[in-house]
Amino acid sequence: MTSDQVKEAEKRLADAAKAARIELEKTGTPDYDSRAHQRAVEEERNAQEALEQARASA
Repeated sequence: MTSDQVKEAEKRLADAAKAARIELEKTGTPDYDSRAHQRAVEEERNAQEALEQARASA
């Protein structure tokens, strides 16, 4: 993979982490949806794995 692909994977991870953090901050409020939080956490995990693979291939 190229450095552009690694940068894109890093951006996807940052975006996924931000989304997970936003969902976490809703904990204890009427807006909290545990399923949305779980999806955000899973997306962050997948983005982390993709980044690790991109770095290993670079």
